[in-house]
Amino acid sequence: MEHIYPAFECGRILKKELLWALRDYSYSALWLRYRDYPDGIISGCGVRVEGAVLYITPGIVKCQGFLFLLTAEEGVEYAPTEEVTCLKFRLVKKKELADYTRYITEFVLDDRTEREQNEIEICRFKLREGAKLRTEYKDFYDMQTEYDTVNPAYATWSAAGGNTLSKEATDFFARKVLDCKEAEERDICFAWSLLQNQEAVKYEILTDYIMRKTGQEKQEGISTAEIFRRLEKILDGIRNGTDTYGSREKEPYHRMIVLD
Repeated sequence: MEHIYPAFECGRILKKELLWALRDYSYSALWLRYRDYPDGIISGCGVRVEGAVLYITPGIVKCQGFLFLLTAEEGVEYAPTEEVTCLKFRLVKKKELADYTRYITEFVLDDRTEREQNEIEICRFKLREGAKLRTEYKDFYDMQTEYDTVNPAYATWSAAGGNTLSKEATDFFARKVLDCKEAEERDICFAWSLLQNQEAVKYEILTDYIMRKTGQEKQEGISTAEIFRRLEKILDGIRNGTDTYGSREKEPYHRMIVLD
């Protein structure tokens, strides 16, 4: 196997073979890193509101198997409709030419909550006439407030092995857990791991934590919105000093001694 790395020095000529090596190395490194990730947001793509414009921050999005590097902030104008509106990243066209492949993408607002194969949901909201859209939340549950709030719970986030809950939501949950004096050590450790990860946490890690915390049987196919609701109940349980979400108190630990 041969590996070529160009020397970027004064007086050196970048031959076509070196440019090919640079091309292959730059994209291949990303592709190898995220080849097991499904379509979705891998990093960035946060949303901020300024006037009547939604601004999407730079990030990495995988759509129809291709990694799109969004290096500049993009803006989309919005208006109140009092109906659910989804902000989506959409692959509009792919055209393969002799010298290159051209991709046309866009950020669009869509009143359809269903996602096509060429679409990635960034967030959704329902804005009333005369109200202001907000991205700042009073508490964890506030992310899912029905009106006038940017809701990231349904966003199409990607992690190794499957789609998962948005990093913004899990980071917010983790910070609220760390604010609780009543939090147990396992909750604190889980919160630390969420904040430490540079990318979204795996779906199976979230569902395993929920199962162990609530005592429920592990379920497959739980939506990210349902994961959000269960984390919300778990947070309430931590604040109330209960071991599981809901109203159950901690059950005493029992041991059985068997005499031979």
